Amino acid sequence: MLTREKRMRLWTYLLDPPVVAIATFVSLYIAKPLQRNLGACLTGVVCAGIIPLAAWLYLIAHHGDYKGERRAGFVLSIAGYVAGTVIMIVFFRHSRLNLAIMLSYTITVAGLALVNLLHYKASGHAAGAAGPITALTIIYGWWGLISLVLFALVAVSKFSVKDHTAGQLCTGAAIAVVSTIAAFAVAGIL
Repeated sequence: MLTREKRMRLWTYLLDPPVVAIATFVSLYIAKPLQRNLGACLTGVVCAGIIPLAAWLYLIAHHGDYKGERRAGFVLSIAGYVAGTVIMIVFFRHSRLNLAIMLSYTITVAGLALVNLLHYKASGHAAGAAGPITALTIIYGWWGLISLVLFALVAVSKFSVKDHTAGQLCTGAAIAVVSTIAAFAVAGIL
């Protein structure tokens, strides 16, 4: 039987930003048939999902080194998001929805990196939930707010494993909300 802490840690992995990114790109591909672009979807899945998820390999090799995994996750996220944004701009700029989402991840990770360089641990998990929630709200209106359940799960799991304070969760979420709105504005969707 898993302890409560191990269950909550498992939730943090299931709600890891790259996992949420993969779910976001795939669900929008399925739900928005008029805006379907397989190449743009796969770019998002690989660059916002699979590349950053490679940080888990670090954690497997260095069991329990969550700080090291966090650093590896940031480096891989920056690399994946920037590459994904460039690929979207060059090859899939007509797929504005996918471009906006990829760009929102890039702006968000830049904001998180800046805040973390100032020695404040903003929550990447909160940002990884708040960005897609904001995107879904922009796309679907008030119905998108149903996805706030995702943020509640992130907050409960991160509090339970004592990874973040309320302020760190709110900071990560605020960075993602502002970044997503900016990205959608740049992509001409707002």
